[in-house]
Amino acid sequence: MATRQLDLNNKKYASNEELIYLYKKSKDINIRNKIILNNIGLIYAAAKKRIKNSCYSLEDLVQEGVIGMIKGIERFDISKETSFSTYVYYWIVQQMDRALMNNGYMIRLPAYIYEKINSVSSAENDCLVENEEIDLKILCERANITEQEYYLINSIKSNLSNFTSLNTIINTDLDENYMELQDYIPSQDLSIEDIIISENLKEQLITVLNSLEPREKEILELRFGLNGNEPMTLEAIGKKYNLTRERIRQIENRALTRIRRLNSRNGLKEYLLVY
Repeated sequence: MATRQLDLNNKKYASNEELIYLYKKSKDINIRNKIILNNIGLIYAAAKKRIKNSCYSLEDLVQEGVIGMIKGIERFDISKETSFSTYVYYWIVQQMDRALMNNGYMIRLPAYIYEKINSVSSAENDCLVENEEIDLKILCERANITEQEYYLINSIKSNLSNFTSLNTIINTDLDENYMELQDYIPSQDLSIEDIIISENLKEQLITVLNSLEPREKEILELRFGLNGNEPMTLEAIGKKYNLTRERIRQIENRALTRIRRLNSRNGLKEYLLVY
């Protein structure tokens, strides 16, 4: 792509890819601001999903989202075949969740606990991007924790479901149209059928789940309270299948990775990022 003049006042400005290319070449703050404006909907979407569980205002969360987007813009590698919107959304929600962990949750835990949770979540995401399954030893090295600390942190994370599993990111159709699992499961008192209004979307979700191996499908249904089931912890599911909670977690991660790799022929184009 050849560098060219860009009319930044034209509402029909270039695509994310072209804007990113020009910004990486020029480091022009005006171009970076246009990238932010071009994707401001991602920030508001993430902020609105976190506002009810925090002490932050919408404006505060949006500000954190902008900081996260700037980090994503600076770190985005244009040489890799990665969707910019998918990549930057991860940085948006990571920045928001880090701020919420430090200051914004109704229930307070020591700051170092939140920091360890964030370190483990980041390491898990990095491992999933690089491999189909997480290697516990490598993960602990990256997060700078012991295996015992990892199991303790995961236990705490299980009780912060609004921050972990329910904030799993789903890109359902277009890069700008993001949903999270909490969009489908806002409380444990409601079934998935009560939450999904669109019959077409429900059929697509069922199609995706049916593409998994039977045990993977069952574990996801139990884990997230799908198909009339009550949400269960990793430990409870492990007892049901006579497996360790670590093995159940590996199966869950593998199933989510399979879903991420499914193409549009399966009815639901999506990328899942567990952070």
